[in-house]
Amino acid sequence: MITSHRSRSLLASSGLYYLRCANQKLGRLLTLVFYAILYLFTCRIALVISASVSAEEIATAPNYYVVFEESVYFEITWPESLMYTFKLKQAKDFGTVFDKLHEDVELILADPEDACQDLLNKIHGAVVLIRRGECSFLAKSKTAEKAGALAAIIFDNDENNDNSMIEMIDDETHRIVHIPAYFLLGKDGAMITQQLSMLQTDRALINIPINLTGKPHTAARRPPWTIW
Repeated sequence: MITSHRSRSLLASSGLYYLRCANQKLGRLLTLVFYAILYLFTCRIALVISASVSAEEIATAPNYYVVFEESVYFEITWPESLMYTFKLKQAKDFGTVFDKLHEDVELILADPEDACQDLLNKIHGAVVLIRRGECSFLAKSKTAEKAGALAAIIFDNDENNDNSMIEMIDDETHRIVHIPAYFLLGKDGAMITQQLSMLQTDRALINIPINLTGKPHTAARRPPWTIW
């Protein structure tokens, strides 16, 4: 009887030991499974985020341009009355992009203002500000390029447009534009041209493109008349 009792006790102890070991192994296995699922879930989130920003080019240094939701930004450094940050929309299927920051470069009003004919004023090395209308966006950009412009900014001819960005598309003439081309809100363009006219000048100084990577829109000094 004593031997039988001891055998049962040993058997029970062995059973508990193996059960405890099994529970430990199961616990480790469940832990591994949990971390594996967590890893896969994290990767999935990363992929979703990556897909959502695939159209953005994020700069890693302040001297490189930033495309955020197809937008580029510049700031006027002179005159003081126009010292704001302005939002641009890059041309959809023509033109190039900036590969570095240009500081205190001249922004010059086009003459004629629609740039549908050769420009009468000297704009070599400057950014030219052009009014929309009369000819295609691409034609205006080619005129600016021919005159030696650094870039073309075309503002809407609707002076009340303070929030609607227009798609600047190719005119199907198969011409290639070798400078950056951007759209500017009509309200911004009108305010810039009016202020420069009041100061009896046809130019301002700008930094373009400015880097807003990781900065909230509130960090930029936005014009009080527009919303973006």
